[in-house]
Amino acid sequence: MTRQFEVTLRDGAARLGKLRWKERELTTPHILESKEDLELLKKAVTDNEELRVEVVSDPDDIGSREITADVVILGAALRFERDPRGLSRALMSVRESINPDAALYTPALATPANLSMLVYAGVDLIDTVLPEVKAREGFVLYTDGEDRFDETQGFPCVCSACLGTAVDNAAIEQRIARASEHNQVALRAELSRVRRHIGQGTLRELVEGRCRATPVMTAFLRLLDEAYPYFERRAPLVRTATLLACSQESLNRAEILRFNERVISRLTQREGILLLLPCSARKPYSRSRSHKVVLECVRAFRPFINEAIMTSPIGIVPRGLEVMYPAGNYDVPVTGKWTCDEKEWVRGRLIEFVEVNSFTTVIAHVDGPYREICDEAAAMLDVDVVYSVEDEGVLSPVALQRLEEMVKDAVAAHSPKRRDVRFDYIRDTVDYQFGKSTSARIFLSAPKVRGRFPTYYVSDGGRRVATLVEKYGTCALTVEGARRYIGKRASQYCVWIDDFVPKGTVFAIGVQRADPVIRPFDEVIVLNDNTIAVGRALMSGWEMQRSNRGAAVAVRHVEDR
Repeated sequence: MTRQFEVTLRDGAARLGKLRWKERELTTPHILESKEDLELLKKAVTDNEELRVEVVSDPDDIGSREITADVVILGAALRFERDPRGLSRALMSVRESINPDAALYTPALATPANLSMLVYAGVDLIDTVLPEVKAREGFVLYTDGEDRFDETQGFPCVCSACLGTAVDNAAIEQRIARASEHNQVALRAELSRVRRHIGQGTLRELVEGRCRATPVMTAFLRLLDEAYPYFERRAPLVRTATLLACSQESLNRAEILRFNERVISRLTQREGILLLLPCSARKPYSRSRSHKVVLECVRAFRPFINEAIMTSPIGIVPRGLEVMYPAGNYDVPVTGKWTCDEKEWVRGRLIEFVEVNSFTTVIAHVDGPYREICDEAAAMLDVDVVYSVEDEGVLSPVALQRLEEMVKDAVAAHSPKRRDVRFDYIRDTVDYQFGKSTSARIFLSAPKVRGRFPTYYVSDGGRRVATLVEKYGTCALTVEGARRYIGKRASQYCVWIDDFVPKGTVFAIGVQRADPVIRPFDEVIVLNDNTIAVGRALMSGWEMQRSNRGAAVAVRHVEDR
């Protein structure tokens, strides 16, 4: 357990934190700029009195050794400067082997171009060594790469180090000094941006922009994305920031992959009639003009059909999950043309969705690329898809009339059971959050749904058990809902605490054990022998168990058990 480092805010593997050292409190990510700081850190490696520091020279040789230092140094990190595969493997290996509340330092590796990606991968401390070395080698650094200063006229920059500076005829020592100052200013400016993006929950968006600087950086991000388990266990269930899917790499985000995995593995099996619809610019889709028009057309038949939305980069969004992040909060560039990767991705998700359900009829009210995807998926599935749109567009009166007739005929032919469409939101969200068939454990008799879209309140047996929260798109359980969920024995998404009554915030130091499946912002049940409470996780379950500092759960309601 660490003593001097505490994570205060998470954005996936990236963190804001506080490192207490020599009567100072450093905000991480932090740049160790002074020689004094570096000397003190070197000294701490041997004395380990106030700040416990350990060096990992070979990430592949950690084995089962327990590392409990406050700061862990990736030794000789510079060897990975142009080795994205080795760097990604080393960072994740070290990060997984040390305590989550330990700061990771990569010496002599950070530049303005790669800083955001290092922090995204889990680095907390960096230094100015490489920017200074680059200056001596004749390079000025930018967030999009580097230039040789002897090949440029002056310094093409307006930072405080370069503005108004004439160095064309200056001695080489002066040019090196100016380049060194510029490189450090650029690094500090990038660090400020990184901290801001972590605070907003948008570091991934910054990283996707920065990765285009060099092929090495693009390869680094793609290799990181191959490590889905590493990032998924750190990715929050929801974010309030809009997910901006502006590059092909967006398809590989952990939140998107997890959303699709849960749609397939956790939702109650559907049967009967499936209506496929295109996405809309406005979210949730039901609030968009296009969806309002289509849903009004089939309003009388909605209790008898299953609706799903096709979209890039999310995939297939069942109507009941349209307010769940990331489906309820994303934006993409709209050109009317889809890339091959987008088509392949959405087609694959459509095939999976149809395979795990039992639809008797599939009606697609789509055109353009959506229809191409449906045609290809139908051919691979050997399933008939009927189209309500021909050449007139999805909102044309002719297409809408055709859709109404198709849905009416399908309902008459198959006589599906009537459902409460509002309850679909609650059922799907609960199963998405807690696991398949969980909704059947919480809603025991005849649940009554009240409220207006997308905020619904569910009562069952005369007691409120859950609320669908518009801000997050998640279901918040009441204590009654939590009692039904855990039944006679505790189960998943539970946090067991010491013998105290939780009020406001439960800190990691008070957690005895926690379900490792818990992710930041998951709805959790807090338990001890005398108390039951509900709230939101502020860190992953595995992190609660291994951390000595930091807020673990924000408690909402508490009752005697």
